[in-house]
Amino acid sequence: MRRFAESSLDERICPSLAYKSFLSQQPRIFKDFVCASFPTMYYHNEFRFGNGFTFPDNVVKKFGSRPYYDATVLCLSMAYLAHLTQDPNLEYASRHKYAEALAGIKKALNSDDATSDALLMAVILLAFYEMNVRTTEDAWLHHASAVRQLMRKRGMKAHLTGPGRVCHFAFRPFLIGAAIQRGEPCFLSEDSWQELAATLRDEDSQKQSEWAFYIDVYERIFMELVKCPGYVREARELVSVTSPEARSLVHRIRTTCDQLQRLSKEMRTLLSSHNQRNQGITLRFVGPEPKLFPETSPSLLLRAGVDAVRILEQILNRITIPTITGEPDFTIHDGALTPESNPESADDAERPLLSFKLTCDLGDGPAGEDDQRVFTWLDRVAGAMGLLGAEITYGSKPGIQTDLALRTVRTLTPVDDELPEPRRSSG
Repeated sequence: MRRFAESSLDERICPSLAYKSFLSQQPRIFKDFVCASFPTMYYHNEFRFGNGFTFPDNVVKKFGSRPYYDATVLCLSMAYLAHLTQDPNLEYASRHKYAEALAGIKKALNSDDATSDALLMAVILLAFYEMNVRTTEDAWLHHASAVRQLMRKRGMKAHLTGPGRVCHFAFRPFLIGAAIQRGEPCFLSEDSWQELAATLRDEDSQKQSEWAFYIDVYERIFMELVKCPGYVREARELVSVTSPEARSLVHRIRTTCDQLQRLSKEMRTLLSSHNQRNQGITLRFVGPEPKLFPETSPSLLLRAGVDAVRILEQILNRITIPTITGEPDFTIHDGALTPESNPESADDAERPLLSFKLTCDLGDGPAGEDDQRVFTWLDRVAGAMGLLGAEITYGSKPGIQTDLALRTVRTLTPVDDELPEPRRSSG
């Protein structure tokens, strides 16, 4: 690390030689970054990429093919070195390469490279960069949206084999996390992409690997989890618990909960069996996972499945148990504000309190992580299919009637005219 952070003899004699040497090291540094950042994800899923065709190997293979592509690799490897060495010069150089990569990718999007493997991988790398560095709060979401658009434009079949298959496995958890953060459905829940997951499940469950026996249950859990962002979106758009839309949503959520509960039991059995076979001990999954069991992709996915059921059951309660949320209208009677009966209040009483949003750790970034875990938190996010730390947060519904009443009170009460108007809740 000191060789990159300190001035060397080569650098003093021939700066261009030192720079060329530095560039030649970048592919290896990038692979070190991936191994350090995603130890669980790639260890347990490497056999799924096909014939040793891992994500970092594929990225390195294309290094030197395109200036914008090289810039994306450099910005990540330099950010990794900057983290290890705490060298501000490397951090600055990383930001510079990031800007260079952005400019190059913008041009590539309007060229023959628009649907290439190289461009898709480059945008994925920029998303990883932003998830860690956070130049702005939501820049990673823009990159995730670009990945989504590129994948849809390329089509499902482009991700069955080769680099497309690798990219699909590498980024699908973050597509779910981005959908949660944006409050929108994830396109991977659509029929054609569910068909892709089923095809990959059938293929990989037959492969020779100690982790292959998880795949059937693993992919079935994934195929249910990917529906959750869409359920949240639909629930927030409901206007009546008695509507056909509400009944359909309740049925689908209950089906998913039943599936996840059944599959979670199967995953617990597989985890326990695998642990007994390799360590000769028995684990009981009661409450939180035992600390003596190491985090694996299957164990992280199990945790995500349990959390998803908990969240979906909360949504079911909100949909099926009506809550009076409407505010009464106010009129002035004998100089005083009095509530006025509203003929629409009966309809409002049937509406559940659906002012909530789903949040997850991916939206907050690596803040609060210690130095040893800051570069592996994305690995845990990936293992949990983007649902790591998922929680429902509730807020009051936009109180239009309340706002009107408060404004009426202000016309009758001496107040400071500079006081701001009451804000509506964004829900």
